[in-house]
Amino acid sequence: MISSTLEQAQPGRENAKDWLLLKIVECSSEPMSDKIAERLSTYNAAYNALCQWDDEREKEKNKDFSEKNAANESSELSISLDMAKVWTQTMQNEDGSKGPHWTLDQVKQLMAQKKIQKSPAEFWAALNMIYSDYVKVAKKHGVGGNIDFYIDMALAFLNDKDANPNKLACYYKNVVKH
Repeated sequence: MISSTLEQAQPGRENAKDWLLLKIVECSSEPMSDKIAERLSTYNAAYNALCQWDDEREKEKNKDFSEKNAANESSELSISLDMAKVWTQTMQNEDGSKGPHWTLDQVKQLMAQKKIQKSPAEFWAALNMIYSDYVKVAKKHGVGGNIDFYIDMALAFLNDKDANPNKLACYYKNVVKH
């Protein structure tokens, strides 16, 4: 009910803003006096209040849209085994190799050994993505041959607490070339 009332008031606010601007221009064109300064201040305050109200409503609409959009997208996204296969097969690794560095079976064995409770398809894709994108940096810092480094990085990527749910699927959809 309040929302519909505000929507109905919107054209009136636009008219009020136009009217206030006209009054501000009129005051500005008159010789300045205490009375004109007081009127100008009143019109200006009213105009700013209407603008602030519009800004707040716009921020709320954008926030609501962003939250709904993120929730809808993230709930629909996940990395399937087929997606992971396509993705890893097309990886252009920084060490010059192509495709997945580790097979799905190797990653499943690692997951069992390390007791990693993730989707095998997602963890396999994430582990290979980390290798593909960061192997040169890892080697530069002396951890390029350390599987635990790549495991920890993949888990850090997947467990990112300040990211939207299904970060890997969002990354795949929005960053990876298809």
